[in-house]
Parts: sequence; C-alpha cells; structure tokens
Amino acid sequence: MTETTQPTAPIDTRPSDWMRRSTIEGFAALIVGGGSGMGAACARTFAANGGLVVVADLRGENAERVASEVVANGGKAIAIAMDVSNPQDIDRAVKATVEAYGRLDVLINAATWSQNALLEEVDMADWANAFQTNVHGPLLLARACLPYLRKSPAPAIVHVASLAGVVGYARKSAYGPTKAALITMSRQMALEWAVDNIRVNVVIPGTIDSPLARKMIKPEVLADRHRQIPLGRLGLPSEMADLAVFLASPAASFITGQAINCCGGFSINSFVVPAGMTETLREVRQREASES
Repeated sequence: MTETTQPTAPIDTRPSDWMRRSTIEGFAALIVGGGSGMGAACARTFAANGGLVVVADLRGENAERVASEVVANGGKAIAIAMDVSNPQDIDRAVKATVEAYGRLDVLINAATWSQNALLEEVDMADWANAFQTNVHGPLLLARACLPYLRKSPAPAIVHVASLAGVVGYARKSAYGPTKAALITMSRQMALEWAVDNIRVNVVIPGTIDSPLARKMIKPEVLADRHRQIPLGRLGLPSEMADLAVFLASPAASFITGQAINCCGGFSINSFVVPAGMTETLREVRQREASES
C-alpha cells in the first residue's frame, strides 16, 4: 500500500451501538414463502420489531392467515398469493410491496420445492421444477427488487437454503444441488451488488421442529438427529427467523456473501457423512429389495 492509498479516516474507537443500529422500524420487507414455517416466522419477527411486511406465498390462504396474525398482534402486513417460479407473479408482488409502503428495503426468500428421489431415478420434470423454484425464481425475484433496493438506506437480501446444499442427503438428488446453487448465486449477488451497498446472505437451517418435519421425517430418524446435534435438540422456526432478521438489519452492516449454518452444531459433528442419512439410504435399499 502506497502513501497515497493509506486510509485517512481516524480509527473508530467508539463503543458499539448495535442494538440501536439493529432497528428495522419502518423498513419494508417482501417475505416470499411467508405463509408457513420459517417464512412465517420471519414475517412475525420482522413485524414484531417494527418492520412493514408483505407476506407472499404460493398458497394465498396461508399468506392471508399469517398477515392477519401479524395485524392482530399490532404489526403491519398485507398478503399476496404468488408463485416464485412465475415472473408475472414476482413483478406483481414487488409492485404490491412498493404500492403498500412506498419502499422496499429487504427481501427474504424462504420459498422452496423438494421431491425425494435418488439420482438414478429422479424425474427430469421434477429436476426442472426444483431448479425453477429454488434457483431461477430467486434470481428473477432479486432482480425485480433491485431498482427499489438501490434506493434503500440499508438494503438487504436473505435467502434460506439448506444443509442439503452443503452435505449429501439421501434422496435429495434435486433439492440438494439447487440449494448449493442458491448459496453460490447469493455470493455472486453479494459481490456484484456490493457497489450499491446491497448485502446478500444465506441462512442454512438444520432440522427444524415443525409440523411438516414431524410429518415428513420418520420418528426414529428424528431421534437420530437429536443424537447428532451437539445442542441436543431440534431448532425452532423462530430461531431461524432471528438470524434472518438480524442479517436483514443494519446491525449486520458489514456482513455480506455469507452462508451461515443455524443447526445446533449438526454440521460440525457429522459434516462429511451424516450417519442418519446413510442409514436412511440403507433402509431405502432394503425396502426396494424386499418389494422386488
């Protein structure tokens, strides 16, 4: 570094005022996939902290329910039905946000599509659907928000990915690659849009204790997850929302391009081959053999 490029600003020795800077009061957020699970938790948390929320979901009735809950608790929210794989729906949701609040500061994307199948058997239509919802849609969504984010004093994008995008998960042959692509694409967004002060980060949740998880995951597999998680329990949707809203807030003003695990330590305990996942694959093989 030459003398002419030496920093000239004084070294910052002020104590942190991150609690004051973390405020999102008056910020407008479009929360996609906000009708259930982590997306709904993000909507509730963002609104509870003074944010203005648009709850967007493929199932419009779910979006309406969550928005009504937010309003009943004193927050501000509207609902809109949208399909993240549909460019017209994306444009309509972005327009609705700006019309409702006069601004768009934050995009939180928790929409997802998943289908269980092994690589050798996955239907290519399912493969295409997974990429359309989990990769192409989020790109179009972020690009549609871009003109308004550039006008925000503290713009941020938060995508929700999955540990399946980091490690191999049995029968997640389409879902896992799309989440890996979402993580990499988010870093590219962070790199290209930093010039506009737009921060882009990813939340990588572990296994979440939710009605859907209890319905989709066998009880013995959930019990195995408990044993593999160093903190000894499943995560809560509200804990994922806490991280997402923090990353969306000015308190995270120097954090961008990061994919942050929120998994109770699961990823450090069995990062290469999660034992429960390989056991599930063995069960699949045994079932298929017995049925043939």
